[in-house]
Amino acid sequence: MRLFAFCFYWFGLCAAVASEQEIAVGASNNLPADHPSILLMAKAYQQLGYQMTLIVMPLERSAHESNKGQLLDAELSRTAQAAEILPNMLRVEVPIGHIRITAFSRNPALKINHWRDLSAFRVDVLRGIYLARVNMQEQEYTEVNSISQAIQRLLSGRTDVVVALGDETEWQLKQLENHGIYAIAPDLAKTEIFHYVHERHAALVPQLEAALRQLIVSSH
Repeated sequence: MRLFAFCFYWFGLCAAVASEQEIAVGASNNLPADHPSILLMAKAYQQLGYQMTLIVMPLERSAHESNKGQLLDAELSRTAQAAEILPNMLRVEVPIGHIRITAFSRNPALKINHWRDLSAFRVDVLRGIYLARVNMQEQEYTEVNSISQAIQRLLSGRTDVVVALGDETEWQLKQLENHGIYAIAPDLAKTEIFHYVHERHAALVPQLEAALRQLIVSSH
């Protein structure tokens, strides 16, 4: 009886410890705390017995730290193309949303239909946007570390156009009054985003894919 009680206690303790496992996930410092991708991944990890701890930092540093796999275990959301800069990470093959790459300016009449149209202007690009790096290889631009920095540079006249995350920039602009900054349509790009985990957590990939499919279906 004592042996049975000890075993029951031990397995109960192990289950409790397992349920408290944490997973450190890198995320852009430009995202609001209630961003849909954050809420979705937190629920997916919760189903697997993990508590997702969000580590907020600039986009480029987040990718670097996630790929190293020491400070971070996973990367919240990146495009499929970003796999090229994340060789030590595995993509969870269930899209968790979309990302818009958008040009912003104080002049709403600007005509920017393609990446090449940006060459006529002084351009700031949010550091860490892989699609911008690929599509602007032949152009000159200034990298900025945050959307708030980009907004200030636009307002001060130090740049003509900012290329940044569309939804996140519009969210930050809503916090300001009479800013006079406009999103230029159409978006430069719109593509799916995916969660990435470090290869040492490879066993989590199929589990996360199953959890995400269930959550996405139940939300409709």
